Amino acid sequence: MMIRPLGVTEALFAELTSTGAMLVVNAVSVRGQINPTHIAHIHQLLQQRHPLLSVCLSQVDEQWQWLPSSKPPSVEVIEFNGDDAVFPQFLTEHMQQQTNTPLSASGLLWRVRVLIGAEQSALIVSMHHSICDGLSATALLAEWLERHQQVAEQQAPQFVPFAIRQCIHHAIPDIDLSTGESPFCAPITPEQTSAWLSQTSPQRLQQNKLALLAFSQQQTTQLLALARENHVSLTILLYTAAVETALALAKSNTTLVSAGGNANVRPIVAPPVDEHELACYVSMFSFAVDCSAEQAFWQRAQQVNALYQQQVNTGLHLVSCSDEWWQAQAPRRADDDMKQVAGRFNCLHLSNLGNIAPLFAQASATALVPQQYYFTAAQHLIGAIFWLGSQSLAGALTVTINCVEPMISAEMRNNFVEQFKQCLLAMSDG
Repeated sequence: MMIRPLGVTEALFAELTSTGAMLVVNAVSVRGQINPTHIAHIHQLLQQRHPLLSVCLSQVDEQWQWLPSSKPPSVEVIEFNGDDAVFPQFLTEHMQQQTNTPLSASGLLWRVRVLIGAEQSALIVSMHHSICDGLSATALLAEWLERHQQVAEQQAPQFVPFAIRQCIHHAIPDIDLSTGESPFCAPITPEQTSAWLSQTSPQRLQQNKLALLAFSQQQTTQLLALARENHVSLTILLYTAAVETALALAKSNTTLVSAGGNANVRPIVAPPVDEHELACYVSMFSFAVDCSAEQAFWQRAQQVNALYQQQVNTGLHLVSCSDEWWQAQAPRRADDDMKQVAGRFNCLHLSNLGNIAPLFAQASATALVPQQYYFTAAQHLIGAIFWLGSQSLAGALTVTINCVEPMISAEMRNNFVEQFKQCLLAMSDG
């Protein structure tokens, strides 16, 4: 029995299921040891509360839809016997592996991998983008840790199950499409991609390669203070650091750096959304930064901020939530054009979830203390050249950088990671 048909962007994600493209992979490391005997019960509780954890995809007459499924999620438990100092690398390797592994086209739209060490553990949850965005996936991982404590204490949690929401097109107020404006800048050109890519023809063995960066509370506090002092947000600071890094690494003369992003639209969704409710309620946008003139970092930040505000504060980004707008658009790229740029739309993408500590408030009082959080979306088929996901937990910033190899060489990827990191450290330790 069909639950409901999918909207335009949900259906796009459904089309990509078998390729693993745009799979959302989330990880949280914790101090303490996850008990593997609790996992099945935890998942039963989560499925009772979140109906989207019990759906699968089906396509009938070119219409994608959700169908109910009684299956449990795929679960893998892996023991870690190494030194605590190498646990972050162990986590990186397993998160990266999950990013390169598609969900089963006929199965549930999420799976779990648990890493268990003597002193620390990690939870990795991979989710289909039609049922979550970064924020709701984060809330689910926080709830997972909370349920672990409840199962350990043999509690019987009380909750009201969520309903499956309408797609984003029907969940927000009517959008004025009369202007015909687009929330996206012009897609990156083959000539522009050549500044960073080692190859543009798509290969079968494209792999997401991750780097997980962690900054201290003190460093994060300093970055926030600098951003406020210069009248921008931490999001703008991170965008600017990424733009400056990409510009410095360009192999040819580059005067334009395009950047994509998402904005949380939950504040205008009706009826109101619970912060723990699974949904994909984000808009999409992109902007192009004119880099033809040299600028100091904070001058560039003001330029980036103006472009960002033009897309977000004006509400233009909301156009991307409209099925009608998408249906009225010609394809942004022809197939041949997509091949020439290896499926890239922008040079950069940044998704900053902000301070996620409130979501982990209950989990932080348990035996499993959240330490660091990371997330990404698989980019191997379509996406950005440099993809960044960021958030702050326990007052400390973490950043996931995702580049696709071999279209992006290991040297280019490593240089981007290192120079981006040093850019932030120079400000935070200065």
